[in-house]
Amino acid sequence: MTAPRGLRIWCEMVTHAEIAAPAVLGALAERKIGLIVAAQPGPRADLVRLAQAARDAGLSFAVWPMLTDAAGRWASVDNAARFAAYVRTLVDELDAASALPEEIALDLEPPIDRLRRLLGLDPPARSAPHPEDGAAILGALVQDLGARVPTSIRVSAAVIPLILFDDETLGFERWLGTPVGSIGWDHASVMVYTTLIEGYSRGLLTRNDVRPLLASSCRLAAARFGARAGVSLGAVGKGALGDEATYRSASELADDVAIARAAGLEHLTLFDLGGVLRRPPWEAWLDAFACTEPAPRLPEATWKSRATEKLGRGASRLLGVAGSLRRTRG
Repeated sequence: MTAPRGLRIWCEMVTHAEIAAPAVLGALAERKIGLIVAAQPGPRADLVRLAQAARDAGLSFAVWPMLTDAAGRWASVDNAARFAAYVRTLVDELDAASALPEEIALDLEPPIDRLRRLLGLDPPARSAPHPEDGAAILGALVQDLGARVPTSIRVSAAVIPLILFDDETLGFERWLGTPVGSIGWDHASVMVYTTLIEGYSRGLLTRNDVRPLLASSCRLAAARFGARAGVSLGAVGKGALGDEATYRSASELADDVAIARAAGLEHLTLFDLGGVLRRPPWEAWLDAFACTEPAPRLPEATWKSRATEKLGRGASRLLGVAGSLRRTRG
């Protein structure tokens, strides 16, 4: 069986030293799964060693910058200036250490404290308007990294699937503060984590409902981003929020891979390596991700999956109209 093109794995809930273990890098290299490695403020020695070890193993190596939770963790218009400054410093440090990555991956999500409130994990707080220049700041960062001399750096975006429901009003994109359409990303990976969709539905959606949602999200991503489109699948383990639902077995991951490939997407990213390594036999998860063929047919929509998509499009339009009214009055 041939593995699909562009396989990579998010590396967040795992140390750089764990990733650099010869057995881990060897298993990833055997299956041609590249690395996207989280990098928060702090010492760089382990990250530099990992970059060098990944190259020695023949693996693609991308860096996934993150701020502290107090600063929002992920990139958005709320923390754009601080995030861009951090990325520039990080790139300069890695360049000086001969560990410059091929790619920078920006995770476009609301600040982690606001996302926790949106998911009902923390009590609500009074919302504040997004900074107007945040998208321009992130756009300039992407342009500058692509124009670096002598080595340009690709920049990809991990995006929340709600933005796929947006029309010209960009309701979700503006509400979440995640500028997708206005920036020239080299690649866009839509985070269609079926386990999270099912888990955060609080029992309203089952696995049978989220399977067709994955298929339709992949088709929408391909229509919006063309050759730049990819999908992130998961979750194998818990992430930064700490309450994420995970795959019940590697066969569910294989099912998601089969659906994504049947829907036309071959650039796949798995969340996350830490979860894989903590659920032995961990090679089975890598095989499910790398060696699964496209499904012979896509899953049929259920009435709940249709209702979810309809609700998403309606919410996007309402948010877009509300945003336009707010800007007009402001």
